[in-house]
Amino acid sequence: MSAASRPETFTNLSRDAYVSEAVYEEELRKVLGRQWLLAGHSSSLKASGDYYVRQVGPESLILTRDGEGRVRAYFNVCRHRGSRLLEDGDCGRAQGFVCPYHRWTYDLAGRLRTVPGAKDGSPFSYADYPLHEARCDTFHGWIYVWLGEDEPPALADVLGPASDEAALKTVGSERLKLAHQETYVIAANWKTMLENNAECYHCGHGGHPSLAIACDFQGFFSDTPSDQAFPLRDGMATFSMTGRRVCQKPLGTAPPDGFSTGFLLMPMFCGPVYFADHAVSLELTPLSATQSQLICEWYVHEDAVEGVDYEVPALIEVFHVTNLEDGVFAERNARGVSSRRFTPGPHLAHREAGVGGALGLYKTMMAAD
Repeated sequence: MSAASRPETFTNLSRDAYVSEAVYEEELRKVLGRQWLLAGHSSSLKASGDYYVRQVGPESLILTRDGEGRVRAYFNVCRHRGSRLLEDGDCGRAQGFVCPYHRWTYDLAGRLRTVPGAKDGSPFSYADYPLHEARCDTFHGWIYVWLGEDEPPALADVLGPASDEAALKTVGSERLKLAHQETYVIAANWKTMLENNAECYHCGHGGHPSLAIACDFQGFFSDTPSDQAFPLRDGMATFSMTGRRVCQKPLGTAPPDGFSTGFLLMPMFCGPVYFADHAVSLELTPLSATQSQLICEWYVHEDAVEGVDYEVPALIEVFHVTNLEDGVFAERNARGVSSRRFTPGPHLAHREAGVGGALGLYKTMMAAD
């Protein structure tokens, strides 16, 4: 939308949208259940039997690669009494999954294989009790899951128009490895974090001193299209405190200094951003009506060696500090919104256009049956 045709102001949502359990339950079905959600990168599942456990919204999922090389996502729920099979954060390599409660055992395809004290077919058929499975697909190495029961759109049809295919080939997106992960739990409704992350109006007022070193804030407000997904300041080679590369092994076919590309899905705010030497992924999901989670992961070239090509503190510094600062902003905002005197105020469209777009999509999804 051009500056001339853009409305000057818009308002955010009513108080109930940020504090109501009833609204939250509706969101689980209409928003979380109807968007592809990022859940890591396939480089963490290199071989058959590799797995990790991921909290995606209210659900704990087991991500694994089965015996045929296919990436699968299972709900972390035993079909017997509902015990969790694994704990959040667990990872490794296994031939299957064993419930720690009564030792029911499942293979990598989710099939029930053994039940102590009950043979297959007597008193029930094992085939009737596989692990519940979430739909799962990959796009340039990134793993996305679909939590809802409706048939999802093809992942490539969703992400293809939002991404730059030529740029993704440049970074060699399938040839990454996880260098570090941070999980932030924020005492705020997920939409408070969404609104914060969808604008940089607050960035230019001293809110993000570290981010100000690397980022050109004005690039977020420009009506001129840019080939940068994340606008860096002139002279910055990458997104770092010094402006110098934080990994000496470049991504893919060696993108130039100042390079950035990526794709973020709204309204759940998830996706990767790539720079010349590393990539960062963001996954925002709700944990409850008043608590949200942001998973941030840093990736480098699969051949990069920690301590030789990169050091984790320098790699994560700007994004990590910024995420902590954003958590403080969101929690302070949430405490104010919880007041019964809160009423939606005017947003400046020329500074908060990203918020307007995200909330518009959210409203459309919530209005659907």
